[in-house]
Amino acid sequence: MTASGLVLGVDAGGTKTDVMLVDAEGGVAASVRAGGANHEALGWQGAATTLCAALTQGLAAAGAEKGDVVASAWGLAGLDWPADERAYRSIVDSLGLDGPAAVGNDAFLVLEVSPTPVVGVAVVSGTGMVVVGRADDGRTQRTLGVAAGRGSWGSGRHVVDAAVEAVAAQHLELGPVTALTEQALRAADVVSVEDYFHEVWRRGRTHLLPRDVWEVAAGGDSAAAGIADRVADSLAAGAAAVAHRLALTAPDVALAGRVLDPGHPVLHDRLVDALAVQLPDGRPSRLGVPPVVGASLAAARLARWGVDGWPLLATGRQGRGCGRPRARGRPGSAHGRLGPGRP
Repeated sequence: MTASGLVLGVDAGGTKTDVMLVDAEGGVAASVRAGGANHEALGWQGAATTLCAALTQGLAAAGAEKGDVVASAWGLAGLDWPADERAYRSIVDSLGLDGPAAVGNDAFLVLEVSPTPVVGVAVVSGTGMVVVGRADDGRTQRTLGVAAGRGSWGSGRHVVDAAVEAVAAQHLELGPVTALTEQALRAADVVSVEDYFHEVWRRGRTHLLPRDVWEVAAGGDSAAAGIADRVADSLAAGAAAVAHRLALTAPDVALAGRVLDPGHPVLHDRLVDALAVQLPDGRPSRLGVPPVVGASLAAARLARWGVDGWPLLATGRQGRGCGRPRARGRPGSAHGRLGPGRP
């Protein structure tokens, strides 16, 4: 253990919780993954249990104790309203860490992946979907993240639900023939659409992932391509809305989350094209690193550590339209917040 201790970064999403412990030189002492910790799926007690277990797992992997953690930053899915922030803050405070702790919606972690917090926009699509932004003066904005139509639609769940609807529409002769049907039956290892929907509605398993939809779209399927078009348009609209509300000029636009960061060309190219129309001066690029890196950097700033030259900053911001992230002129917030709740 280094004399200066460790900082803790946590990215708690709907399906996984990533924990990283880093020393003052930027060396990763531990990087572990636990289950999802979104209270909207687990309830508050379930979220608390997962976060406690993830912290315990991370400390064990680092050979560290709670007293070794000098600061922490927690990006938390489902932190959307002031009441959520209070509840999550209570959970974090109960974990027995002595150093300062920042909490915020997990999407804001993307804007922390830089020597100082980034000015710009982050488009995040994973289990959920949200767009967040930060201005040079520290003001922030975000989309609603409640699937409220264009600009707030385009998560992995939305993609899969749209694919399932396309399968149902073909079956009922209410929509075009689509190769998504064959893909769904094969993935579920069933022979009929009726059997497939038994899996969906009785067992809660679609057996589809967003990349399955993109692969079908790459083969020229109109239904799958339509889903990709809708996702790209909605995400670009959300990015443009956030940038407009913050009066950002030529903003960096980081693309993150398991739907976007793999960079599948079917969606990535459509999204870049949609951004060129709706946010023509934006500079999109894939984040290229796990958002938990942003949590670790935010925690380091809380500890007032310098992070220039850290290995964690050596990668990231990849892809077409990539520009150098612009940083704010001052260190991160001393108020213990990564970003506010909803606008």
